[in-house]
Amino acid sequence: MPSTRAHIRFQVVIATGTALALAVTLPGLTAHADPVYPSAGQVKAAQAAVGDKAAQISVIEGQLKASNARLQEVQSAAEVAAERYNLARELLRQATDAAKAAGERAAAAQEIADIASNKLGQFAAATYMQGGNLGQLEAFLSSKGPQDVLDRAAGVQLITDIRNQVMQDADASSVVAGVLRRQAAQAQAQQLAAAQAAEDARVSAQAQVDVATAETARIQKQQGAMIAQLATLRNTSVTLERQRQAGLKAEAERRAAAAAKARAEAKARTAAKARAAAKARADAEARAARDAANRAPAPAPDSSSSSPNPGPVSGSVSAVIAFAQAQIGKPYEWGAAGPGTWDCSGLTMVAWAQAGVSLTHYTGWQWAETRRVPLSALQPGDLVFYGDSGATSHHVGLYVGGGQMIEAPETGKNVRYASIWRIDIVSEAGRP
Repeated sequence: MPSTRAHIRFQVVIATGTALALAVTLPGLTAHADPVYPSAGQVKAAQAAVGDKAAQISVIEGQLKASNARLQEVQSAAEVAAERYNLARELLRQATDAAKAAGERAAAAQEIADIASNKLGQFAAATYMQGGNLGQLEAFLSSKGPQDVLDRAAGVQLITDIRNQVMQDADASSVVAGVLRRQAAQAQAQQLAAAQAAEDARVSAQAQVDVATAETARIQKQQGAMIAQLATLRNTSVTLERQRQAGLKAEAERRAAAAAKARAEAKARTAAKARAAAKARADAEARAARDAANRAPAPAPDSSSSSPNPGPVSGSVSAVIAFAQAQIGKPYEWGAAGPGTWDCSGLTMVAWAQAGVSLTHYTGWQWAETRRVPLSALQPGDLVFYGDSGATSHHVGLYVGGGQMIEAPETGKNVRYASIWRIDIVSEAGRP
């Protein structure tokens, strides 16, 4: 029966192989592993990671925005300190001039007092030595000689009158000299105080500039690290992220400029309406006055009255702007007025000097030394101011047309063209 047993073994093998094949091809007939796909926990974690990355990006962008604002803040503070120094230096110059003039007046008065005192001493000595001899005294005191004295009055009375006059002259000269000496001393004290104030302002300005310089370096380093973080979070390059942040900053500056322009124009419209209303009232009052005068003939115009000061001729403005253009690219330095470095008011002062116009090296006084012009009527050569008001402005630029100015901006930057539209622009300009 061997063949029968072999046949049976063959069938068993076939059956076993078939069963194994079925076990492989029919998953429902055997146990198996779960398919590979994210679990709910994994999905939640991934969503949290995406949200966390977005939050990090938002935080960093907010920090960049805040750092830009801080940068502007420290730079503006440095500008304010620099202009305060310019003011203190100008006040010192004035105090020095005043002290010099007061000293000269006091010296001249003292010389007169000394002459009067010597004359009184000579008179007393002559009276004593001559025993009241009228002829010799008058010969000493008057070039007309004794005969003139004898013709006018008795000798004794004349001697008394002359003595009194000489004494009065000496006393008056002494009093005047004393007053002027005190004034000179006061002027000298004011000069010393102004010198100390100027030195304090210089130290303060330098300290503020040092703070601004250090803070600028710190902020720029911090911004570099932030930009690198953003590049990592966004899977971009640092260069691309820098370009993006520069674009965002430029766009923010454009929006701020547009807002500043809109505010300035709104203020200008309000001021124009106020001027128009005031003119209408003045015209109405003038008409009423003419009617009340019953058409009385008007007086002839006063030929001595001065005419309004005309604006500078175009040639003068061209010289001013050409000079400013020649300074483009030169470094900013607080307190400087050329030729190699400039601050804002130093540049506008020397530029307008090319047209023979004298301005003070201080923004607040340049505001006072110029005529008010609405921003809507700007002309090349006008001065554009920045700050809470023109009188307290911390920056000034030279308008060149097209919404542009030439300015000496701040520490670390060079003289350049720039848009006039900034958030702190003063609503009126100055025309020399």
